[in-house]
Amino acid sequence: MSDIKTKPPKPTRRGYILLAGAVVLVIAGWSAAWFYGQSVLREQLDRQIVRMADQGLDVSCADLAIAGYPFRYEVSCADMRSADRWGTAASLGGLNAVALIYNPWHVIFEAKSPAAMSVPVNGLEGGLTWQTARASVKFSDNALGSFDAVIDKPEAAFDTALARGLFAAEKSEVHLRKQPESAATLESFVTVQDLSLKSLPELQQTISLRSHARIEGGTALLAGADLVSLVRAQGGELPVELVLTEILLGAGKATASGNLVLSGDGTLSGSLELNLGNPDALLDSVKPLFPPEDQTFSLLQNVVKSLEPAAKEVDGVRTITLPVSVDRGVVRIGFLPLGQIPPLFPAGS
Repeated sequence: MSDIKTKPPKPTRRGYILLAGAVVLVIAGWSAAWFYGQSVLREQLDRQIVRMADQGLDVSCADLAIAGYPFRYEVSCADMRSADRWGTAASLGGLNAVALIYNPWHVIFEAKSPAAMSVPVNGLEGGLTWQTARASVKFSDNALGSFDAVIDKPEAAFDTALARGLFAAEKSEVHLRKQPESAATLESFVTVQDLSLKSLPELQQTISLRSHARIEGGTALLAGADLVSLVRAQGGELPVELVLTEILLGAGKATASGNLVLSGDGTLSGSLELNLGNPDALLDSVKPLFPPEDQTFSLLQNVVKSLEPAAKEVDGVRTITLPVSVDRGVVRIGFLPLGQIPPLFPAGS
């Protein structure tokens, strides 16, 4: 029995017309959906700007545009500016945001240099430039689910009534997320690589630091709440757990951990455990930070020497432990004041 092969029927003209019609319908439907989404997005942006204005933050953006057809939404904003009810003002060279049309909850941001800030309440003026600055933001319902930002080669200059600071770093990263074990707790990770304090030429070594902190009830910040309202909602005291902060400077290392409370006047209070690895080298490195006539460094040196007999080996490094207290922003080791952490927001806000 011989095999008989049959050829598939050739598409008819009617078939071509139906296929072409289907393609046209799909393209038309996709285009309609994209432009409808564009109008919804623009409406949401306008609504958010009005919402921020109602909360005391005025935001303006020149040449706001939405592009990216057919598979993305690309929002661009030039010369972005903001001002809050306390007179704090900020500006940004530009901001671009991109999201895929089939995954609009994940947005990639890219900021254009430079940025500037003015804080009249404490006389702070400053500017920031960078090589690249990108962020990945994942939204969940009506809040941020996570935030990851990386800035390459940032350089900053800040002035106050008392001092001027010039800083540069190789890279800086910020990561924010909801703690997996507690959806109401905000978890933050910050790293800075090779930070150079250019305004202190005596300090020749660069600094590298990393920090991990948790704020109980802090995920409200991801939903748009401001810090002042959050502290008030927590009864005037917002718990902050400093899981670990590590600073590497030359041959020395300092780590700190403990619990703090942010009060309604914007100040921090609490207690920390400070560990100094290779303390002699660390003190030699930070000595240029103290004025020659200031006796604080000599007192600190004496405290460290008195604790030398209790030093322990940690990861092969001789380490001493110091209890640190923070009282309304004033940092002390025993009765020795080390400095002051400025309020995170003005009192009576």
